[in-house]
Amino acid sequence: MAQKKWKNPFYALLVPVGLAFVVTGFAYSFMAFQVVNAGSKRATLHAEHPLFVWLRANGSTAMLVEVAVLAVLTIGAIGTDSWWTRDNTPKDEAWRRPNDAD
Repeated sequence: MAQKKWKNPFYALLVPVGLAFVVTGFAYSFMAFQVVNAGSKRATLHAEHPLFVWLRANGSTAMLVEVAVLAVLTIGAIGTDSWWTRDNTPKDEAWRRPNDAD
């Protein structure tokens, strides 16, 4: 009976960190769009929203930290992928062909 293979936990961590990066990136881009179109009254409608106030103060740092965490998790996922997906059969049996005579 085949043993159950473990799932790589780095992939599970990459999803929420990646989503946080996407949300931060879109919000940061929208904030930059508002600054470019500051002359329009509609463009400054949400300028004082707490998210944009926080992004003005900490947006660059948040993006850099998220990119660094994504890089570490990606390297961790790729580096340990072979360990998490390895076959637990002994090496001498793994290389034996089905038609090999004993």
